[in-house]
Amino acid sequence: MNLRTWILLLALGVTVGLSVMGPDEEGDGGVAEAVVRPASKAGASARVADKRAGSETTLTALKPRAAPYKSVDEALATELAEKEPPIFYPQSWNPPPPKVVTKVEPPKAPPWPYAYLGQQSSQGEWWVYLTLGEETRVAKKDQVLDGKYRIDRIEPPLLSVTYLPLNEVQTVNIGAFK
Repeated sequence: MNLRTWILLLALGVTVGLSVMGPDEEGDGGVAEAVVRPASKAGASARVADKRAGSETTLTALKPRAAPYKSVDEALATELAEKEPPIFYPQSWNPPPPKVVTKVEPPKAPPWPYAYLGQQSSQGEWWVYLTLGEETRVAKKDQVLDGKYRIDRIEPPLLSVTYLPLNEVQTVNIGAFK
């Protein structure tokens, strides 16, 4: 065993010895009994004798007083909650989520569904030959196709049509007149 262990064992022995034997105290070392004191009047002073110091000390009796705060009932709690935000509210140190801005684009007309086959000029009026699937149509100015498209202008090399549900004008290239 080293020196440190011997010192710790010596300190342990001294501690155990003092706690078993204890220091000598004045008195008989028996059980202490309660001291009966006469009740003092409110606001009157009470005298306490300190045996160790051999002097007397005067203590002032305590006076009851109102509590420094209102008792909180449910009505007051709801009233305060409506007026002020709560003191302890949930808090997060995370950055706020990014704002998602959704751009709603206005509806657009679908692409021109007809395929151009050819054109013809007869008595100063232009006619165009169009096909949709296996169906071929001949159209002139101001004619409505399938209730959706109106032919507005036929001036080669362009054909101008209006998509009627959205009133949107589309221009189709039909090539130059030969």
